[in-house]
Amino acid sequence: MEKVSEKIAKSEILKHFAENGPDVTVFDVTDSTNTRARDLLKDGKQPPFVLAADRQTAGRGRHGNSFFSPERGLYYTLAVVPRDYQTALAKTTIAAAVSLYEAIENVAGISCRIKWVNDLYLNDRKVAGILCEAPRAEDGRPLGIIIGIGINIAQKQFPPELEGKAGSLNRPDLDRNALAAQLTKRLLYWCDHLDDPALTAAYKAHSLLLGREVSFVQNGITVTGIAEDINEDGNLLVRSDRLYVLNSGEVSLVSW
Repeated sequence: MEKVSEKIAKSEILKHFAENGPDVTVFDVTDSTNTRARDLLKDGKQPPFVLAADRQTAGRGRHGNSFFSPERGLYYTLAVVPRDYQTALAKTTIAAAVSLYEAIENVAGISCRIKWVNDLYLNDRKVAGILCEAPRAEDGRPLGIIIGIGINIAQKQFPPELEGKAGSLNRPDLDRNALAAQLTKRLLYWCDHLDDPALTAAYKAHSLLLGREVSFVQNGITVTGIAEDINEDGNLLVRSDRLYVLNSGEVSLVSW
């Protein structure tokens, strides 16, 4: 199977839009598309806009973690201004996960699973991550929501600390421009429908965790239980000695 030959290109992304395509900027390499989006918002650039890169030198994940970003992946950020910041802060990561699932399925024909709260998995390996941020101006004024997504397209080798954990779509022939376009369409749709019950329903339908035994750490104690549900606010409900309602943190499958 041939490796990806086409470059990520603005014109190639925009050809998938009939008209009024989004504002798109493409980098061969950048430090982080989320960092660039944050800088652009602070400089006054108006959302919505899309940034995409072939490679990142300082990709960022949640909790200050780095995100491994070798060439020929898709590293992507969409900046938007939500109608309701409170709703957006609670549900944008859910919207991003559902949008990413749908885009990969539509373009690549691959059905991944969503690991609460912000990762996509294939064959029990993380193939994509999401980082949503809400930068503010110096006066505290909200500037927008930035939705960062990193996808391993065909990566086969990973740093030692990621071996056995990270994976890829294993599709070196995948049209990354079509994927970026489809991802943008789905994100713009779901970001405009954050209150739609179908969003949470789709998130739950593709969950990696629901109905399975999971573990997490709370107050220094490891808790094991069954992932029972995901509520409308995106919280994970785990049944153990009592019902735990998780709004953040790391959760693992006990089977791992």
